[in-house]
Amino acid sequence: MSFRIRRFELWSYSGVLLLAFLLRLIWDVLIRVHPVSDSTVYDLFARNLANGSGYEYYPGALTAHWPVGTSFIYSLFYRVFGARYGPIVILNLIIALATVWMTMRLAEKWFNRDVAIYCGFILALWPNQIEFGTVLASELLFSFFLMSWLVADEFLRVNLFVKGAVLGAIGAAACYVRPTGLLIPAILCGVALVREKGHAASRVVGQTVVVYLVMLALIAPWSIRNTRVFGRFALISNNGGENLWEGNNPTGNGEAQNFPAYMLTMNEAIRDADLGAVAKAYIAQYPGRFVIRTFKKIYWLNSHETIGVYWNEEGIAERFGERALVILKVVDDGYWWLCLFLAIVGEFVLARQVGVWSALTHPVTVMWGYFTMVHAVIVAQDRYHMPSVPFIAVLVALTLSRYVKGEHDVLISQPVD
Repeated sequence: MSFRIRRFELWSYSGVLLLAFLLRLIWDVLIRVHPVSDSTVYDLFARNLANGSGYEYYPGALTAHWPVGTSFIYSLFYRVFGARYGPIVILNLIIALATVWMTMRLAEKWFNRDVAIYCGFILALWPNQIEFGTVLASELLFSFFLMSWLVADEFLRVNLFVKGAVLGAIGAAACYVRPTGLLIPAILCGVALVREKGHAASRVVGQTVVVYLVMLALIAPWSIRNTRVFGRFALISNNGGENLWEGNNPTGNGEAQNFPAYMLTMNEAIRDADLGAVAKAYIAQYPGRFVIRTFKKIYWLNSHETIGVYWNEEGIAERFGERALVILKVVDDGYWWLCLFLAIVGEFVLARQVGVWSALTHPVTVMWGYFTMVHAVIVAQDRYHMPSVPFIAVLVALTLSRYVKGEHDVLISQPVD
């Protein structure tokens, strides 16, 4: 049985964005930035880039272990404002609001306005998304570039070469933040070919070629730098082999772990290659274990969502005390589990409306599936599902629009240009 939300149509994009802004502003004002874990590394590298010493741990210790994009962006703010966290918190606020807006635009393009508004509410209220406003990390930046990429792909109306160049530039920026973006042009090409049912195939493939050429041209200077520094080719970062090893080795369980201490002094490109070789050998020797562990990693990837609290522990405890940490973790997990359940229901709603094949090849399903499988193969942590959050929110919105507002035809969209 469904029921209707009274005067839901009164809500607009601006109302949703205002809610998202106020919630994030309150959090940003109350919680101070205290870098921990990866945040300390991004902070260190950004400071070194800002003072001109390069992308390094300390003088002479150049690195490419982490992708340079996040630290480089932070370094721009450090150069202008000094090594202060306030401007980065403001940046996080701006790109978070932009991500909410872009996700709503895509939801309206793919479905309808009600789905877009519901989706905006889901993202505006999402606790972990709010908490990451005071975290120095790549997650919000990557989500911003990812959604910018998809919005440009859906809405940009220019010739093949201009559009390919724009998408390539955005794609390169995303990959500088997280190299998992490297396969997205091919995925978008496949989705476009399916959605257009073979029409304009040459245009779609040609655009994808242009995208990759522009991406490679923009990434090449960094690749050349890495190859010169480490004596081995490294496209963006020296951690692909390590990530594969973390999730696939005889002594691990598929979750994040540190590599052996004796490797600390190794050339990081060689270390990365060696760890990758160990992982590949393990997978080849134990394919059954690899398959079982892959399903386990899907579970670990989605079993909880408390990283926003964990990486803000000091700031939260400083403001509200230790007990608040437990309360917030319960809130975060509860919100995540509810959204995950409703998103799965949303997949069934989608399949019922358009058919199983069309649902499986829809952008929301494909993108969620892509980021899930990437980390099911390599290594799983709860924060690694964050790039999927906008797509999960769209599916939650489908469920709400169908069963709460009583929309039986939620999947008929009108072009939004």
